[in-house]
Amino acid sequence: MLTSLATSCSRARWCGVVVAAALAGPTRLATAAEPAPISEAAQSAYDRGLAERDAGRFPAAAREFAAAYSQISVSQRELRAAVLFDLVDAHRGAYTAGGERRGNEHPAAHLCAADRALADFIETEQERKRGRKSPDMVKATGLREEVRKDFLTAKAREADLDCAALELPRVPEEEPPPPAPSDVPDRPRHPNKLLIAGGVTAGVGLALLGLMVGGMVRGQRTETDGAALVQAMPELMPDDPQLTELERRGRGDNAMAVVGGVFGSLALGAGIALLVVGVRAKQGAGRPSAPEPAAVALWPLASPSGGGAALRWRF
Repeated sequence: MLTSLATSCSRARWCGVVVAAALAGPTRLATAAEPAPISEAAQSAYDRGLAERDAGRFPAAAREFAAAYSQISVSQRELRAAVLFDLVDAHRGAYTAGGERRGNEHPAAHLCAADRALADFIETEQERKRGRKSPDMVKATGLREEVRKDFLTAKAREADLDCAALELPRVPEEEPPPPAPSDVPDRPRHPNKLLIAGGVTAGVGLALLGLMVGGMVRGQRTETDGAALVQAMPELMPDDPQLTELERRGRGDNAMAVVGGVFGSLALGAGIALLVVGVRAKQGAGRPSAPEPAAVALWPLASPSGGGAALRWRF
C-alpha cells in the first residue's frame, strides 16, 4: 500500500531526528506526525496502474499513475515522489513500446509528459528546500536528464518533433470479454414450423405405410389366385401366360410393399421426432431451461412376404 510505504519512510527519518536530539542533550522531543492517508480514488488509480504495468500496457499504466499523482497532496512528498517515479517509468515504457504516428499523436509525447512531470516536481522541491537537494530531487534530476537524452535521440531521427505540438496517443479501450457459452442447447426459434413440418412428414409416412399394407394385401391375393389356378389346372406349364401374369403382379405387389414400408417408416419416424421437438420447444418457451427432447428410434422391417416397423420412444 502507498500509505504504508510513506509511513515507513516517515518513521525512519523521524527516528534519526530523535536519536540526534537525544545525543545533543535533554532537549524537547517532537513526536512525528503520521502522514494523512490518500484518498480511495488515488489508491484505486494507483492499483490499476500497477496492474496495467504488470500486463505490459504502459500507456494505460501512465494514465492511471497520472490520475493517482494528481490526487496526492503536495505535503505528502515521499508518497508523491514514489508515484512520480512509477509514472515516469510507465511513460518511458510506452515510448519504448513504440507505435504509429497519427497526426500530432506520437509515442515521443510520453517523453514530453515525463519531462514536464519531473520539471514540476524539481521546481516544487527547490522552492521547499531553498537550495538544498533532497534524495528524491537528486533522483528526479537524473531521470530528467535521461528522458531528455531519449527525446534528443528521437528528434535526431525525426527533426520535426516538438513537445509543444505532440499529443499522447489515445489508449484504446478494451472490449469486454464475450459471454461464456451456455451449456444449455439453443431452443428452436420457430416451434410452430417444426410442428407443421412434423405433421406433414408423419402424414406422408402414414400414407406410405398404407401403400405397404395395400401391397401386402394385393400380394396375398395374387398368391391365393395363383394357388387356386394351379389346383384347378394342374396341367399348366410354368411358362403359361396366366401364371406369368400372376408372377408379374406378385413381384409388383411385393415391391410396392417394400418401398412403402421402408420409406413410410423413415418418414413417420422423422415426423414424430419433429413433432416431439416442436412440442417440447413450444412448452419450454420462456423457461430458463428446457428438458432434453425425447429420443426416438425407428427400424423398418420388410421381407418378400410382409413388412412393418419397430418404434422406440423414450420419454
